[in-house]
Amino acid sequence: MAEDSVIQVMSHSVDDEDEMLYGDSGFLSSPSKEEPRRGNAPSDRESSQHKVEPTHWCVLVRDSGVMEIYQLPEWRLVFLVKNFPMGQRVLVDSSSGQTCAQGEARKEDARQDEMPLVKEVLLVGLGNRQSRPYLLVLVDAELMIYEAFPLSHGGQGNLKVRFKKVPHNIHFREKKRQSKKKCEGSSEDFGARGRVARFRYFQDIYGYSGVFICGPSPHWLIVTPRGALRLHPMTIDGSIESFAPFHNVNCPRGFLYFNRQGELRISVLPAYLSYDAPWPVRKIPLRCTAHYVSYHVESKVYAVVTSVNDTCTRIPRMTGEEKEFETIERDDRYIAPLQEAFSIQLISPVSWETIPNTRIDLEEWEHITCMKTVNLKSEETVSGLKGYIAVGTCVMQGEEVTCRGRILIMDIIEVVPEPGQPLTKNKFKVLYEKEQKGPVTALCHCNGYLVTAIGQKIFLWSLKDNDLTGMAFIDTQLYIHQMISVKNFILAADLMKSISLLRYQEESKTLSLVSRDVKPLEVYSVEFLVDNGQLGFLVSDRDRNLILYMYLPAAKESFGGLRLLRRADFHVGSNVNAFWRTPCRGASEVSSRKTALWDNKQITWFATLDGGLGMLLPMQEKTYRRLLMLQNALITHIPHHAGLNPRAFRMLHSGRRVLQNTVRNVLDGELLNRYLYMSTNDRNDMAKKIGTSTDIILEDLLEIERVTSHF
Repeated sequence: MAEDSVIQVMSHSVDDEDEMLYGDSGFLSSPSKEEPRRGNAPSDRESSQHKVEPTHWCVLVRDSGVMEIYQLPEWRLVFLVKNFPMGQRVLVDSSSGQTCAQGEARKEDARQDEMPLVKEVLLVGLGNRQSRPYLLVLVDAELMIYEAFPLSHGGQGNLKVRFKKVPHNIHFREKKRQSKKKCEGSSEDFGARGRVARFRYFQDIYGYSGVFICGPSPHWLIVTPRGALRLHPMTIDGSIESFAPFHNVNCPRGFLYFNRQGELRISVLPAYLSYDAPWPVRKIPLRCTAHYVSYHVESKVYAVVTSVNDTCTRIPRMTGEEKEFETIERDDRYIAPLQEAFSIQLISPVSWETIPNTRIDLEEWEHITCMKTVNLKSEETVSGLKGYIAVGTCVMQGEEVTCRGRILIMDIIEVVPEPGQPLTKNKFKVLYEKEQKGPVTALCHCNGYLVTAIGQKIFLWSLKDNDLTGMAFIDTQLYIHQMISVKNFILAADLMKSISLLRYQEESKTLSLVSRDVKPLEVYSVEFLVDNGQLGFLVSDRDRNLILYMYLPAAKESFGGLRLLRRADFHVGSNVNAFWRTPCRGASEVSSRKTALWDNKQITWFATLDGGLGMLLPMQEKTYRRLLMLQNALITHIPHHAGLNPRAFRMLHSGRRVLQNTVRNVLDGELLNRYLYMSTNDRNDMAKKIGTSTDIILEDLLEIERVTSHF
């Protein structure tokens, strides 16, 4: 197939390279409908300086597995690759001394049975001024993407480029169990209806240019103005059989496609999203610093804690037992100190705007240290539980003033406005507030009760008649800064003394210690890891590790369950400060034995302080053992960046001497995905070394991708 390309103009000037590296500042935010995206179109001045005459090329792949590139209109062979469907990491030209490859077909007839079938190929120029040639290949049920890069030397008259394989996570492979019952949208269906191209090039869909990949796993392939390759899935409508750009007055710079049911959809890309990041991103400007975000299920709104810096004009002083404020009087050149003023605001998830009349400002010098949505006992609902917004605060007025705190219980109720008053969907009011003798550092809910931590003490409260009544308390280690709960169990994270597992007994109204980790550990965050009937306690520490603990009273080293046992550890390389859990995707969509294994497993997501996201997924023992052998083989048989060892990097790091061996038991997903980047021959050799087949390994990786693909 013939495509316009600019392969011969890949050696850019310094100005071009700077623009490709740093791009234009106008692309930093997503465009609005009033300001259409400029796209990659150069200005008149740039076009006059860098005017490039388009060249035409034809790419074809023979049955023998030979890929050839011809220059048009002379039909001169300029690039040739043997065994092209095997998926080499680098495509090297071997056309020197050959005028045509007619004899190659006869020489390779004996290997046609082993050679995968190339179903479609596309050579297209993307990126800035379409100067980044990409080669897209569909081999059987696998997508391969190659990027061209210039070569300083080469044969005379040949194309002085090479193609490097680009790793990606797009899976077109389908389960073999579904081969008997042909799944709609599969390659067999395409063959029965006639060949339908899966690679659809588009030039301007809301300012973006790229390739839309049709099939059972539709994706958008976009090269951003900064030169980054982005692959965005489009799973909203299942398999897509055909796609084309579409533009008119009612659908400006949009597209249309046919889904699996044969329905025609006319669509546009959302104007508020930017697709230049690995995930589609929408930025909501708050004009202040956000500290905590909590979702209220009943009213379907978000409660957000924000703060702004105000100028401090007075300082508290203690005169005996009373407190006085001294006003700061300085000249105009004096730089006054700043202090944070905290507030709580409700935000609508529909328009992502602040809801009127729902802002609560806290007192001066008062900081919010924790906020969560808690389900407390209430007689107003049928279930007996009602959701509230609970906030813990700390009043910090310097080292001379005793630090105090408050507990705030806030309710969100729907109100009907009076005649002449503006329409307000919700009303945000403080239902209860109580001053504490110390700062409230953490809170959660347990069996309909409110649990708060004040330093090293944990209190359990009952909300009755808009008043908190103490039910139980317990002393812990040093400083509790985070708590989570499940049923009547509470997991408390100490700043220096690791984690503790507590239990509340309703009959005796006692809060007791069940088990704890006796070794010191500086905890950043904690979360549960749910694996069917087993419950693990996931901890992130200061040394950028993830550690999994379990309560195993039958084990001898747990001393009857008094100590939590470490069952897994993994070095992330970044400080993890947040966790959250989601169910596995599609766990109950298909009624099969293999799919039912994911019904009671949950994905534990984590966020790092350097802006990264990751996840942990509990694996089945058989799959884990197979992928563990694959991981060990990949460590020793593939080259690594700078010759570093992934196994040594992922081992537990500790700043102090610990008399305990590393446990590991965690697979490195990034390392396992490099198996998809290998050629077909290398995959087969690697699978034989560990006593399995390539299809089984690819099915395992595909299953993990399927149950964790939420976006």
